[in-house]
Order: sequence, then C-alpha cells, then structure tokens
Amino acid sequence: MDGSDGLAAAADTDGGDQAENHTPAEHCEADKQTDQQTDSQHGQNAGRDEQTGASDGQVLSPCPQEPGDIRSIGEKQAGILRAVFEAAARQPGTPTMGGAAPTVLVHIHIDDLLAGRGAGWIDGIDGPLSVKQVDELVCAGGYQPVLFGHQGQVVHLGTTNRFFTNSQRRALAARDGGCVIPGCTVPPHLTQAHHVIPWSKGGLTNIDNAVLICTAGHASIETSGWNIDMRHGRPWVRGPLIFDPTQTWRPAGQNRAATPAEKPHWEK
Repeated sequence: MDGSDGLAAAADTDGGDQAENHTPAEHCEADKQTDQQTDSQHGQNAGRDEQTGASDGQVLSPCPQEPGDIRSIGEKQAGILRAVFEAAARQPGTPTMGGAAPTVLVHIHIDDLLAGRGAGWIDGIDGPLSVKQVDELVCAGGYQPVLFGHQGQVVHLGTTNRFFTNSQRRALAARDGGCVIPGCTVPPHLTQAHHVIPWSKGGLTNIDNAVLICTAGHASIETSGWNIDMRHGRPWVRGPLIFDPTQTWRPAGQNRAATPAEKPHWEK
C-alpha cells in the first residue's frame, strides 16, 4: 500500500502556509516552555514594575485544556513535530522524488486493513504500526493498492483511492474554517480531512461525509468522546460529558456566509 501524502495530510488549500498552529493543549506545552525560558533569561529583571508584568500576562494568556486529550508530554511534542513536517511537505519549494510529493510507503495486507486486525510496516522502521495508525494515514492521505505475486513480484499497481481532492479540501476549508472541534484554533491548511462515516463501513469520499480535524483530534476521535453528525451537508458536533453535560448537538464551522445575513445598517 502506498501511503502517499499519508503524513503530509489533508486539508491543503491554495493559500500560503502559516506558522504551525496546534491544539490548545499543545499551545499550553509551548507556553510553559516559553515561560521557563523567559524566567531564566530575565531573572535579573525580577523587579520590573507591575504594569510590565500585566502586559506580559496578556501575551502569555492561559490556554484551555482540551477535553479527552490524554496524551503524554512526549506524545504531544511528537504531534508538534509532525505538524512541522506536514507544513514543510506542502511548501512549493519542498524537494520531490521524481516529481512526486514526499511519500511514505506503508505495507499492510488488504484483508488486515479491512478487518481492522494485524499490523502495518514502514520501510526503515523496525516496529510495526497498529491498524488504527495505518487507517489514520489512509484516511488522511489515501492509498494505492499494489498486488504481489506468490514470488514477491508486483503484478498490478492500482490507482490512488480514498483520497480527498484539492478541490474538495478547498470546499471543506471554506465550510469548516479549520478544525471543527470547539475550542481548537488549528487553521485549514494544518488539518486532516476525516470521513465521518468510515470508508471501511461504506462511507464515501465526498464533502458531505467529511470534516476538517486537527492531527491530535483525528488521532483521538474514537476515544475522546467527540461525536460528529452530518446534517444537510453541514457538520454538527456533540462534546463528551466532561465538556458538555447536556449532550447537545451544535452546528460546527466558521463560515460567516453559512446563514443569511441581516440587512446591513447602511441600507436601513
């Protein structure tokens, strides 16, 4: 299986890439490191006036904790590093291999992938990938079936499937405006396109079955307690109990043109 663009995942738009953005939890880790570094470098200025301290407090404002994010610090740091590589892979000046985008080959038997069992493998890495990890890469970057013969020879190379096109991603970016999880500020170009109804269960690769989710949210969508439902082509989100005890479905998306506007004041 070819995990082409599997790590350079999904909602790629034509707009210029910005500095990496992450989930609120990841921002908190970065802010803590910034606070420690600032204290070390400017310890001699501990006598700053209170007005200056207030100004700093506004810059380094607290970050909300993301419900359901149970990753360790190491896992969060790995997520930040992954986002950096994803952004770099989408840069126009990034080197290619024979004209193709940076590619990671993930090997797994098709029966194992469809049944959700077994393990996948990446050349150069000794340890296996869980089927969940493989499925996440496939969901984000598509797959290309390769049929091997009994002697190990390639007898058929298929075309890339289960892959959201650039046009679909632009439409998702316009509709969702970034990660649909409430409180997450990750912009469209750093998100992944997620099948609401999984492809393995018959879900289609259409925009009315897709939402944009940040890397961390995509990796934990099955365990974090967030639920997504598509209604008339628009995503609705229900949070976990710890986030929303009322378990209310709410429309997601940040497009200001999604609902009719009132008559502007200059026309009244």
